[in-house]
Amino acid sequence: MRNRYSKKDNLSLWYIYHGMKKRCLNANSKRYKDYGGRGITICEEWLKGFDYFADWAYSHGYEQGLTIERKDVNGDYCPENCEWITRAEQAYNKRESIVVTYRGESKDLMLWCKELGLKYDTIHHRITHGWSVDRAFETPTDTVSFAKICRENGINPRTAYDRIRKLGWDYERAISTPSKGRGANQRSYGV
Repeated sequence: MRNRYSKKDNLSLWYIYHGMKKRCLNANSKRYKDYGGRGITICEEWLKGFDYFADWAYSHGYEQGLTIERKDVNGDYCPENCEWITRAEQAYNKRESIVVTYRGESKDLMLWCKELGLKYDTIHHRITHGWSVDRAFETPTDTVSFAKICRENGINPRTAYDRIRKLGWDYERAISTPSKGRGANQRSYGV
């Protein structure tokens, strides 16, 4: 089964195949540390040559413009772990993706925001600053800001932010506890 698929007629797929090999097998590749360096490999069948990979690709939905996706980001490149998706869809399956659970269902935060029509940056900021997922999703994004809520509660936004980040307080405690003044620390609040 050699040279069944020419590079010229299958250029995009050829680049996908060789990019995959480069990431997994070439220690000099800048992406190697994220793939081969983490132990990500390519199945023996696909390593036999481009034709074997192309056979699988075309029989499993490959079309121009799609990219190969590993369903398990820590799994190998093999038929059981790969599928063809758009680049936009691929953005949701990364090691640094933030997966949150809302109403009993876990999804990437970007997907939730897209599905619920929420501003990703606002929701991400809320969650990373101590808000519960329910509150972050259910508080309107166009009328309430973290700084405004702090000021309404007589707390400097920077103080509330430091309480959450440095002292590990939850959002409610950070904005509702009166300030003990400049230089207040954990001991000031009996922590």
